[in-house]
Amino acid sequence: MKQDFYQGKVKQYNPDKGFGFIGTTEGDVFFHISDFPAEEGEPKRNEKVKFAVVENQGKFKAIQIERIDPNPAKTKKTQISNHNKAITSELLSNFRR
Repeated sequence: MKQDFYQGKVKQYNPDKGFGFIGTTEGDVFFHISDFPAEEGEPKRNEKVKFAVVENQGKFKAIQIERIDPNPAKTKKTQISNHNKAITSELLSNFRR
């Protein structure tokens, strides 16, 4: 049976207790740190993730959590920088004509 994956953002995480919540359009989903990829460090607020869901005592729990974008701030900064370079190059090419 194929397992559906959902997407969301880490809404909150408590490192002392080892759990947090992922915000989705359907609502918040509980996760435990043991279901998060440990080699990439602790989850960060607003970090995009995809995950599968299982029912746990009448509530939903995220499992098989994977990061979609491990460093959203750096990615956004890189995208802005690349966009600015493209605009600058285009403007300079217009002056050279």
